[in-house]
Amino acid sequence: FAPHEGSSTLAYGIYNVESLAAYEAYRARLAADSLGRENYEFAQKERFLLREDRTWLKLASAPHGIG
Repeated sequence: FAPHEGSSTLAYGIYNVESLAAYEAYRARLAADSLGRENYEFAQKERFLLREDRTWLKLASAPHGIG
């Protein structure tokens, strides 16, 4: 990436989950999945993941996709 294209070390993933408990259950299923673990370990080994930060947001507008 050229510098004018922005950061090459930042990516966002957006999850729409009903609760923190639902998100934690998803993470537990992912950790228990052999392919999920293999993928995560590969990303760690190749240094694709240098840091993971999570920010929780609340939907403030009308529900999307209804109508």
